[in-house]
Amino acid sequence: MDVWTLSRIFRWIHIVAAGAWLGEVVVVVFVLVPVATRAAAEQRREFMAAVFPRVFRLASVLSLTALTAGAGLYLTTNNWHLALGRLVSGRWGWSILIGASLGLTLTLFHFIAERRLEPAVTGIGEGGITEETAVKYLQIIPRVGLGILLVIFAAMMYAARGL
Repeated sequence: MDVWTLSRIFRWIHIVAAGAWLGEVVVVVFVLVPVATRAAAEQRREFMAAVFPRVFRLASVLSLTALTAGAGLYLTTNNWHLALGRLVSGRWGWSILIGASLGLTLTLFHFIAERRLEPAVTGIGEGGITEETAVKYLQIIPRVGLGILLVIFAAMMYAARGL
């Protein structure tokens, strides 16, 4: 398989995974969190315990897929060389560097911090967390993640096509 074909495969996997990741966060922010915050306490516990572990797992798969495919895309377009100098010279390189750095940071946050928050959010009342605290986590963290993902998308779209 030639590099051009492999590059196209990586590009499509990267675009689909990143788009699905963004879509998932949009659904969390605009659908799931409002439903959870408006539900009665017992319904909220059941809803969060049933839905949010699946959401966390999906975010794990999509973020890792987007990062891995993005790395593969970058390497195939640079003939399997890191070409780090290319990332700090020109608007294209800076856009890729910023988008990739933010994507990696968001993914690391997901695997480190959100993994610690998941039991607290899905098991309200367990482990010393109150419902108010869990709801605050749900209202703040996905919104910040959405903002970061939108910046990543803007940087990558600029790198791909320019403004």
